[in-house]
Amino acid sequence: MDIREANNFEGIEDEVNHWWIRTRFNYIDEIIKYYNSNNINIVEYGCGTCNNIYYLLKRSSHSSLIKSIIGVDPNLSDLEIPAWAIGSNCMLKKSLSSSNKADIVIAMDVLEHIQDDYSALKEWKNTLKPNGLLLISVPAFQHLWSNHDIFLGHHKRYNKKGLNELAESVGFQTVKIHYAFSFIYPAVILLRKCLPHKYHKNSDLKKSNKFINIILYLLGYLEFKAGGSNYFGTSVVGIFRIGDT
Repeated sequence: MDIREANNFEGIEDEVNHWWIRTRFNYIDEIIKYYNSNNINIVEYGCGTCNNIYYLLKRSSHSSLIKSIIGVDPNLSDLEIPAWAIGSNCMLKKSLSSSNKADIVIAMDVLEHIQDDYSALKEWKNTLKPNGLLLISVPAFQHLWSNHDIFLGHHKRYNKKGLNELAESVGFQTVKIHYAFSFIYPAVILLRKCLPHKYHKNSDLKKSNKFINIILYLLGYLEFKAGGSNYFGTSVVGIFRIGDT
């Protein structure tokens, strides 16, 4: 989650229980299953408030397979290990040296913040070991552009075809790519197009009613189990592989 959204929550436990964030954890578990090994070295670019790292260390059923996690985020001024990560195999850095290599790179809602997305993908590719995997999520469809994107400093939104072509142009092989959060797509269209001046003054990511939170997570989980949507959604999620070089 972006650091600018941290004030919308009361702490890391509050964050990781939000339906949108919890739904994304399914895709993190999925890429670990795809890698199908142990002693996995993971690098997360744009780790933000570290909710993905928290999940990997504290909640994922695959935690025992992870050898190390490095979270990278240039927006953090003092990269101190959170109290919940002390004594773990986790490090936080402002930037990554070329000597740090990963089996899995995670970059969830990061690419849209970078103007030169091609160069960013090349950097992530160079971080990976041969046959390593990259998990990307990005906001979908330019027609959903709103003040939410402006608030978070986004440069663009993507479609499935565009992200796939970009990744392949860098030298990645596509494992799978699809849209996510298709079940809220109609509501987002309505809110962003019909009520543009009354809605989206800041970030959309906020605490929701407990019952609604449960329902939306269940819908997200069912969509994940079904393999995502081929046609529409509010995010694009892709898993890409680097071959032997």
